[in-house]
Amino acid sequence: MRFRRPTLALLLLYLATASAFAQRAKSLDAVPALLKSPEAKAVWAEQMEGRRAPDHLGTRDLAGLDAGTLRQLLVPDVAGDRIVLLGARRWVQHPGHVVALVCYRDDAPRNASAEPSCENGDTAQVLGVLRVSDAGDAQLVARLRLDDGIAWPLLSWGGEQPLRMEDAGASAIPERWERFDLAAYRLSSGAPALGLRGGWSEGYAGGGAFYSALYLFELRGATLKQVFGAAMSMYRDIAGSWNDDGTRAHDIEEWAGVLIVEPRAHHGYQDLRLRERGGRGGDLYRWSPAADGYRRVE
Repeated sequence: MRFRRPTLALLLLYLATASAFAQRAKSLDAVPALLKSPEAKAVWAEQMEGRRAPDHLGTRDLAGLDAGTLRQLLVPDVAGDRIVLLGARRWVQHPGHVVALVCYRDDAPRNASAEPSCENGDTAQVLGVLRVSDAGDAQLVARLRLDDGIAWPLLSWGGEQPLRMEDAGASAIPERWERFDLAAYRLSSGAPALGLRGGWSEGYAGGGAFYSALYLFELRGATLKQVFGAAMSMYRDIAGSWNDDGTRAHDIEEWAGVLIVEPRAHHGYQDLRLRERGGRGGDLYRWSPAADGYRRVE
């Protein structure tokens, strides 16, 4: 994950709001015991302990499919040495199908020694759905170019947002794609929605911030349509004052949500509710025929 350099204004904002952070650790070693959400714990494990991230995009086993077959189905005109990430996972909620993601460079061959990654701005990205027979034969059902032509929603996390969104304009595509989310998001009578999570990160002296969002895609015959997007987690660690023993206090803020498919429906689509983990209430999202997607109910 790549950090972005902050502006002075952002640093001053963090310092001014440090007293409002949910928890304060007396030292860096005390931070892990304060973390509650799985998302915050995962950030700590990967960034501070150096643990290898789980293969959420299926880059290691490719759902049992051949890499050459996947490339030919999803990006037949792209040379293999330009692909920086190729991943696929079985879509358990939609039997007989596989979801896949290909990220590739347009301008130069990939670094063969680099870990697979899907960084927006550095790559083009194609999301795909394949149908796989009992014999293992795969055929393309639908694919969608993620980095071109999609109006990604502008999101916020409790009034805050990643620094990069200040330059996003009307469309805020995540800095990177991190994982498939294949929970049972059954929005209508058709196939379940395909979930994909993206993220942003920021770094500054003595700390960092990580944000994630969930996007849902509806499978419409031979096409995929992005129909929902919402903030799903945030973790920020702001280094504070120095202690007499040479350690440094850290202000920690974390938030994580869960998306619930509600029993009530409007216009043929189930309502959705985004709720904080362990909390009640939350934001209600309802299908908008005019927008051809979900919008938050004000």
